[in-house]
Amino acid sequence: MGRKKVLALHGVGQSGPVFLTRRINIILESLTPMGYDFVALTAPFGIVGTPYINARQSDYQPGDDERSWWETDDITCTHSGIEKSMELWGKALNDHGPFAGILGFSQGGCASLSIAAMLEPSRRSHPLVKKYIPTWHPPLEFLILFSANPYRYPDQTVHWLFFPEGGNDNVVRTRTLAFYGKKEWDREKGQRERQQWLMGRLADVKIVPHPWAHTVPRTQEYADIVKQFIFGSRPSRVGVL
Repeated sequence: MGRKKVLALHGVGQSGPVFLTRRINIILESLTPMGYDFVALTAPFGIVGTPYINARQSDYQPGDDERSWWETDDITCTHSGIEKSMELWGKALNDHGPFAGILGFSQGGCASLSIAAMLEPSRRSHPLVKKYIPTWHPPLEFLILFSANPYRYPDQTVHWLFFPEGGNDNVVRTRTLAFYGKKEWDREKGQRERQQWLMGRLADVKIVPHPWAHTVPRTQEYADIVKQFIFGSRPSRVGVL
């Protein structure tokens, strides 16, 4: 049996290399011997000069690339740049796929969920899927989310991905493991409500808390939870919301 691939999508203020070496390195070290290889993308937009600069990482080092997957305009209630990211995602799927799963943090978690949605059969006919996503790539086997925040506004570019539409519940059915930080949920009601809403869009999800805030837990205990999820049985909406 050949090796499998996992696509890794960083959060705001990070890059592919930073995410691999300083955020998910323990997960990578746990799964690599089990037959999984990781491909990390770097988002197309710099955060300098944008409100996202407030998301600069606490362990920022000179020379770190600080990127975001899209920009949000709170005045027009829209997002810009999403199609540029979709083009990048589609190119990664085509050039490096097939991917068994995707792992994403924060904004990268929303991006990961978007790709999972685009690969599901119910959305294959959407014009943006036809434009950017290779037809040969199968749906994902699994999705791993850390503190995933949804798009702030359901504008026309993204509403079809997993926002309810008419009589269609529009949930994402890919098997998902979703982590949240108890410290963040205790301190920030808005973040908790946004993440809870996103988890509610998942039809097949295991929800796991960790004791920290808005972060990827970097201990062997949580890497083992990821490993057990990938190799274990399917969840059925277990966890605490």
